[in-house]
Amino acid sequence: MTQSERHELIEALFRRVRQRFGLGMGEYFVALRALDGGWGNQGQDDLRKLLQLLWCKSAIDCAYLQTEWESVRKGRSQRPPVLPVEDDPPAMSDTPSQPTPPAEASQPVSQPQTDTTPAEFAPQPLKAPPPNFLDPPDDLTFLDSGYPITRRSMSYSWRYLRRDMPTGPATVLDVAATVDTATRQGFFLAPVYRRERENQAGLLLLVDRNGSMMPFHHFTRDLIETARYESALDPDRVSVFYFHNVPAASVYEDPYLTRPKVLRHILSSCDSNTSLLIVSDAGAARGYRERSRVRATAQVLQQIRQYTNALAWLNPMPSSRWSETSAAILRHLVPMFPMTTEGLGEAIDTVRRQLGG
Repeated sequence: MTQSERHELIEALFRRVRQRFGLGMGEYFVALRALDGGWGNQGQDDLRKLLQLLWCKSAIDCAYLQTEWESVRKGRSQRPPVLPVEDDPPAMSDTPSQPTPPAEASQPVSQPQTDTTPAEFAPQPLKAPPPNFLDPPDDLTFLDSGYPITRRSMSYSWRYLRRDMPTGPATVLDVAATVDTATRQGFFLAPVYRRERENQAGLLLLVDRNGSMMPFHHFTRDLIETARYESALDPDRVSVFYFHNVPAASVYEDPYLTRPKVLRHILSSCDSNTSLLIVSDAGAARGYRERSRVRATAQVLQQIRQYTNALAWLNPMPSSRWSETSAAILRHLVPMFPMTTEGLGEAIDTVRRQLGG
């Protein structure tokens, strides 16, 4: 068995058992890395034992994986059915030939030309191969590059996060106020000026990293870049910090989680125009429902609400995957939306209403 065949076998088995075992893309990539690192290469039994070690949590899981393993292996070892070969079409020489015109009397009589084309080049009827019912339908289509939201949709949605406030000295001519003043006074004395309005909205992003969020790093990176450089927000008023699973007392400045910062100090720097968005799957990617995670997240949300109520949650997993996970509980504590075009728009509208915009 070649390395590519082992990869195909792991993928086929992962599709069969992922829902029953609650596996995520992290477990799938761990199996591939272990295989590329030299584990499970001593034969099919060695590969099966490796997958049981990585994916199974009980003896019942091992027995179920054993059954699915045999099913997948036998299905892939079956040879495709031999299609019946139909009779060769009649040779070109057997087909009635066109009558040759009579030769001129002055020209010598030519011998009839015979078709020397080999019979194997003649078009043969083919039958479509039977459909393969062994593999389940692809369930990983939500990881395509254009889903769940495109970079263009992110840039467009961020433009609605505005908090226009008058700033600076009154230098802008207010034509309507000038005309209204002159009309009431009966004569014109001086123009009326007003202060220029600028977008004072701020944004604080708390992004979950590593673990089950690894397949979504591409989307979170686009989300951060579009908020900073392709929106109506001042880049200096966009702050991004990272955490793993739960934004605890400390979060991190860098995506590698090496420079911690106290969350309380970060929240104290927010003003009344700052919105806060949390980006995390909340256990929905792996189907986990952990009481400790829910309790710790609820405490953090209570701490955040002491500084701002403009709070929403973006979940990269589809809402259909939230049931029976920690996300199903947390969505009752904070407005939670899927990371789609509609979900990001609703999250921005939510924080705008909470800011009074």
